[in-house]
Amino acid sequence: MYGRSPQASSWPQAGVQGSLMGRTLGYVALLLLVLSASTILGVLVGTVGMWIGVVMLFGGTLMVNRSARRAHAVLPWALCVAVGMGVVVGPLVWSVAYTDASLLLFTLGTLVLAVAFSAALVSWIPWDFSRLAPLLMVGLLMLMVTGLVSMVVPGATGIAMSPMFNVIGVAIFTGYLIVDFSLMRYRRLAFPERGLAIVLATYIVIDIVNLFLFLLRLGRR
Repeated sequence: MYGRSPQASSWPQAGVQGSLMGRTLGYVALLLLVLSASTILGVLVGTVGMWIGVVMLFGGTLMVNRSARRAHAVLPWALCVAVGMGVVVGPLVWSVAYTDASLLLFTLGTLVLAVAFSAALVSWIPWDFSRLAPLLMVGLLMLMVTGLVSMVVPGATGIAMSPMFNVIGVAIFTGYLIVDFSLMRYRRLAFPERGLAIVLATYIVIDIVNLFLFLLRLGRR
């Protein structure tokens, strides 16, 4: 699904107030709650609704970047991203929950461990991991191109479902989680802190959802 933006790689370095982390995590909880509720909508709307969800996801992500200087303007777009993601992944999540609940629980447990590991790494090691953002963007673009090739080139359809492809996806989005947690610790944008908290929360939720999807594909092998 992806949905990341290259903007994060150019954020300027500066100090970050400790309250930023609390606000960001609060918005993460809100967006995950909206996303979870939207998975039910994803089951109900069908194929057309899925495409609407894709438009909401990518359009909302674009507008989050453009509206980031005003917290009151960026929050509706962040919610749009959460709803779009919920609609897109909802059918898959509920299908797995119905057919293999143990796999879903195992994937969620692994996801929690990955998020906890990312946060612990940033808190324990005094280095600005956000410097890795350009490298991760290159890896993400390569992943996207490979996924598209596997969809349109005969004989390459199994690439996107291969274990190595999904392991690389897990590594990239774990890296993005580390980058975003590091941004909370070391950097800030040139716009109000409340706007920054919502932007960071949106990217963290995108990272979490993509990481969940790659982990789920690995578990289904």
